[in-house]
Amino acid sequence: MATTQVSPPATQRKSRRTWLAPLVLFVCAVAVYALTIVRTHYSADIWTANFASWHLATTGNPWVEGIPFPVFDHNPLRGEWFLQANGHTVIGRAPGVIAVQLPAYLIASPARMSLVPGALTAAVLTAFSVLLMFLALRRVMPSRQAMLATVVFGFATPVWSVAANDVWPHTVTVLGIAGMAWAATYNRWWLVGVFGGVILWGRLHAAVIVAVVGLFLAWRRRDPMIAVKVGLSSGFFLALMSIWTRWMYGSWNPMASYNTSPFVDYAETNRFSVVNQAGLWVSPGRGILVWTPVVLLLLPALVRSWRSLPDWSRALVYGGIAYTFLQGALNRYSGGDLFYGYRLGLEFLACATPALALSAPRLGRVGRALLGPVLGVQFFAIAVGAVMDGGFVPTGDAWQHNSFVLVLDKVGPAGYLTVALAAGLGALASRLWSKSGTRDVTAGT
Repeated sequence: MATTQVSPPATQRKSRRTWLAPLVLFVCAVAVYALTIVRTHYSADIWTANFASWHLATTGNPWVEGIPFPVFDHNPLRGEWFLQANGHTVIGRAPGVIAVQLPAYLIASPARMSLVPGALTAAVLTAFSVLLMFLALRRVMPSRQAMLATVVFGFATPVWSVAANDVWPHTVTVLGIAGMAWAATYNRWWLVGVFGGVILWGRLHAAVIVAVVGLFLAWRRRDPMIAVKVGLSSGFFLALMSIWTRWMYGSWNPMASYNTSPFVDYAETNRFSVVNQAGLWVSPGRGILVWTPVVLLLLPALVRSWRSLPDWSRALVYGGIAYTFLQGALNRYSGGDLFYGYRLGLEFLACATPALALSAPRLGRVGRALLGPVLGVQFFAIAVGAVMDGGFVPTGDAWQHNSFVLVLDKVGPAGYLTVALAAGLGALASRLWSKSGTRDVTAGT
């Protein structure tokens, strides 16, 4: 006997679409990030943080005296990674980069030190950051456009080649910023502060982002309780950080996990270094605008859209600019060695993404024509570094060289032809996108 199939109600189909897209995005991001983990070259920052997590998971204590570290024995910068606390030798890294990897090392329990659990942690955390960014954008723009902006954020920027490859401090801070954006779309100020606390565990001086967001929104909305809620909940995480540093380093000072004297000395002798500030933005090796030129392309549209943007997105931009300026004052712009693209600009990128995405519809004719080719080349440049191991620009060469150009020079003419192909494919994809685009009725308000 034939049966009649009844279609699910429209509300049920809409509900299914609501959770399906984020789920697919998260799973795909985890898969891509995990499959593109590269392992031959790695920074001392990464190795020491992973070793600290592995050591804590296997021994239960942070003390590493008596353990040979021949690579560091004659390194004049050894004090940047190893500290003396309460008569013990401990690894000095930001609390967040050690703590977030502990579950992976506890689960895997490798008998010997391995970087894989940490790298997989970075893949999962960064995929979660991408998910939160999509959920935030979907609240304020059509889902289709929100997905495109999120894919650009997650796969055409150093979010992929740096944050998703290993647990840098920026893996943690980008997660916190994306979470703040998502919580702000719901006006959940306590939760904004919680994600702000996550940022502090990644980089303590990124507290300036949390402070700017809380104070700006409290002022704009004439509601001081916003600042109070953000401050109290993020302050709770600061208190937890002090407990962590008391246990690991014997000090209640939340900055005890780092040897801060180099930063203090640098700030005193370079109160405003034009080279440092410019290096963060336009140096060939580390410049935000060099590696992610879509930011520069969208700048005129951002200016035109500024007054109409949600106040929380503007607050994040202000916070990102303030943080980047502070970063340039505290330390050299280059950010060290053995990473592809930039890392010190990732906080600004995450902060600016919502405002830039919302401004994109106000691009002029030239901007719209260039958007596809620029994104095509930008994606290709990042993908090259995300799937390969090497081609890194050393600290001292960041004003002279660019990793992507070095790779192209090694490949020869075929490499530059591939760049032209990426630009052409980007232009074609942009044209097809524009022709097929219809407003997504499932988008949030």
